[in-house]
Order: sequence, then structure tokens, then C-alpha cells
Amino acid sequence: MVDCPNCGAEVVTAVKSWPVSFKKQGVSGALPQFCVGIFECPKCKSKFRSRVEFRTKSAETTNVKNVVEKIKGIREGLMQTLKTLREKIRTLETERAGLIVEIEKLKKVAESRADALKNEVNQLREEIKSLRELLGDSEEETA
Repeated sequence: MVDCPNCGAEVVTAVKSWPVSFKKQGVSGALPQFCVGIFECPKCKSKFRSRVEFRTKSAETTNVKNVVEKIKGIREGLMQTLKTLREKIRTLETERAGLIVEIEKLKKVAESRADALKNEVNQLREEIKSLRELLGDSEEETA
């Protein structure tokens, strides 16, 4: 964390950072390095440079390992979800097939009832016709 030189607000992350090394070697023979970053204040929106802590490769490696482990966990969860969804799809497909068969049976029953009612209505019409003929004949006889 770095404080903004203008307003004093704390800025957590750098917009960009890069390593800087000296031309002279240190006592151990290695080139000393530090990291510089460009920051943008969230309050006053001013941009400024500041030294940031240099990340070592071991910290990055642990972060990468953590990310890989998280990804593996997420992948396992997604695979389990996929397996569960496939099972649900299979169950729903078999239920759908059963319902389609049941609907076909009900259609046949309904059609047979409709045919029976049609026949009954036709019989009643015939009976009415015969009764009218009978009554029509008897009215002519009484008249």
C-alpha cells in the first residue's frame, strides 16, 4: 500500500510495475533490484510513481499453485454438476417417454368414448325418427 502524495489516500495496487536494477554489482556479486510502480489515486485520480515491494518468484509460484488448486476445485465442481445434470436429463427423458405413452392411451380411450357417444346419439336420433313416424301415423288415424 502506498499513500497518495496529493490527498494522502491509500492506494492498494499499482496500475503498472517493473523491476529496476543498478549498474553496479552489490557485495554478493548480484545486481541489486527494486520495483517501481505507477499508481492512480481512487479519490483525486492523480497518477504518481512509487517504489513497491519486489515480488520473488517463490511468492509468484505459490500464488500460481494456489490458483491451479482453485481451478482444479472449480473444475471438479463443474464436472460433478455436469454429471448431475446429465442424470437429470436422462430421468426427464424417460419420464417424458412414459408421459407420451400415457397420453396416447388416453387419446385412444377418449376416441373410443367419442365413438360410443356418436353411436348412442345416432341410435337416439333413429329412435326419435321412428317415434315421430309412429306418432305421425297415429295422429292421422285419430283425426
